[in-house]
Amino acid sequence: MHLGTRLAQLLRSWAFWLALVLLGLARVVVVEDGQKRWILLLSAWEQGQVEFVNSVTGKPVLLEFRLPWAFGGFRAFTDPETEAYYTAGQYPWNQALARERRKTLAYCSEVGLALRLGNAWFRVEKGCLRLRLLWPP
Repeated sequence: MHLGTRLAQLLRSWAFWLALVLLGLARVVVVEDGQKRWILLLSAWEQGQVEFVNSVTGKPVLLEFRLPWAFGGFRAFTDPETEAYYTAGQYPWNQALARERRKTLAYCSEVGLALRLGNAWFRVEKGCLRLRLLWPP
């Protein structure tokens, strides 16, 4: 076999495997607010967070999550009264949230909420933000 042909085959093989690895590390997320749509290309290591004020307790809530294969690894930060509002004091909130895995998330607020994915921020008042993980399927 000619050296040039062999080298070309080797390079194509490496390019294929490199492309496959990079594709596996990419996350494609669509964010919609009912009027606009944004498509984000993120890495598997990116993190997200949602910030809002609970309309009943009036206290701030922070939800954090990761994007390994789905939206997951959720953690919540708020005061004990607000946590009890969501759980009725019946279960450890963060343990339950940590098991959640979703391809779609929707957050709505009359007061307002802020969402961060990677370095991108989205805000909405009297409306909703919907996130869909398109890749990986």
